[in-house]
Amino acid sequence: MKKSIVIFFLFATIFPLAQNKIDHTLEKCLNQDNSTAGQRNCIISAQQSWDKELNKSYTSLNHKLNNTAKKELLEAQRNWISFRDSEFKLINNYYYDVKKGTIFQVISENKKLQIIKERALQLKEYDEQFDY
Repeated sequence: MKKSIVIFFLFATIFPLAQNKIDHTLEKCLNQDNSTAGQRNCIISAQQSWDKELNKSYTSLNHKLNNTAKKELLEAQRNWISFRDSEFKLINNYYYDVKKGTIFQVISENKKLQIIKERALQLKEYDEQFDY
């Protein structure tokens, strides 16, 4: 009994932390429009929001670093952008040219969203931990 209460408490506290404003907005948008085009538009909007968060965290972190670390951050970000662009080309090729069909456009955009979100969260974590 105690074990199940502890597990419930962990899930109740961890999962809301994993969600944020962008995720809630995306979820709300997806629930309002079930069309493929609507779903795709919701995901693209979330991509743009995560990209803004990514840039905000990058800028904040950059201001906290010394010159050597700033150069490393810039190089890492340039490498990530190169990775992102290559991965997006692969995703587009696979889901638009190989798989075909409108549902795969939604899947494609969601894959891209995850890439941007992951980097945004990495930079946010670096920025937040800098002060500790």
